[in-house]
Amino acid sequence: MAGEATKESEPQPQAAQAQDKTGPAPAPAPLTEAEVEELPKAIVRRLVKDKLAQIAGGDGAEVIVNKDAMAAFAESARIFIHYLSATANDMCKESKRQTINADDVLKALDEMEFSEFVEPLGTSLQEFRNKNAGKRSEANKKQKEKRRKLNEEAVPHQENDAADDAENGD
Repeated sequence: MAGEATKESEPQPQAAQAQDKTGPAPAPAPLTEAEVEELPKAIVRRLVKDKLAQIAGGDGAEVIVNKDAMAAFAESARIFIHYLSATANDMCKESKRQTINADDVLKALDEMEFSEFVEPLGTSLQEFRNKNAGKRSEANKKQKEKRRKLNEEAVPHQENDAADDAENGD
């Protein structure tokens, strides 16, 4: 019986688990510096596989990439981005500015001897800007239309109030 009494006085594991579930969820472990700087693996994998499939002879070609090779692609891309951003930052500081812009990045590519990327990236950037300008103009038109409708709804309401005031005055 003494053994049974101690079993009853000990908290049951299921009860402890139930208490943990009802309490606040534990905070996720903080990311290490290496994890913060890592590029998203899914995006790197998709880019590498798409490019290798194009080289292999079409979009339908199945390409298998070793896990270590994928890590090497991701790490080399991360280092390239760091080098490019540092060089673009230097370009920005030479112009006595604090904000890096697209021209700084294009100049940095040229200085890093990746000038073959400058023209295609410049073209892509211009297409992106044109596309976003179209979206912005559409959004501005919608906003103006919305304001116009709100103003039209407010004006008749005010006119009715004036008419009501005139009737009350008679």
